[in-house]
Amino acid sequence: RAGDVCVRRFLGGESSESSKEAMSAKRIIFLDPGHGMGSRRAGIYDTGAGVKVNGKWIYEADVVMDWANELKTQLEVLGAKVIRSRINASDAAPLGHRVATAHQYECDTFISLHCNAATGTAFGTETFYRGAKNAALAKACNDAIVESLGMKDRGIKLESASQHSSLAVLNHPHACLIELGFIDHPQDRLKLTDEHLRLLACQAIAEAILKH
Repeated sequence: RAGDVCVRRFLGGESSESSKEAMSAKRIIFLDPGHGMGSRRAGIYDTGAGVKVNGKWIYEADVVMDWANELKTQLEVLGAKVIRSRINASDAAPLGHRVATAHQYECDTFISLHCNAATGTAFGTETFYRGAKNAALAKACNDAIVESLGMKDRGIKLESASQHSSLAVLNHPHACLIELGFIDHPQDRLKLTDEHLRLLACQAIAEAILKH
């Protein structure tokens, strides 16, 4: 989305800004907060996983939107350009178009953000990838979350270990899909919805992405 691109200009002689530019190396990162409006059916909001807490529903699509927004900010601080598949709950983003959009804006890396759900007892972070060339990116992102949030490390896994035989978002050549944690597990959910912890985690993820 053209309006979603943030271009940073760097001034010579400023060592901190120069180091940021060196790290970003003109990187263009595509952030995909999973699910959302029109993800699977036009005009229908795909909530993803959800859990009702104290009479209020907490949905995966909303949680990962918050994470994508914070991660966008942290990547931009480091000098990267960022494109998102969707910018809010009303922004339609068909699943089948997301990788094409990333290619349209010549994004070199594709990061898809999701939350897991099971029986309320499973917990932890896991990251899916396709092909050995993407293992390092997946591990770096997974480790960043595990270490910054103190999550159980469920490891990195090939897409064939997911609920689907293949994951559409991994059609991008440099991509991973992060399952941040289990939205239906009380401790995971507290970490995923805590603003300060989200900031710390996104700072770590941003650095991990730009090193790969």
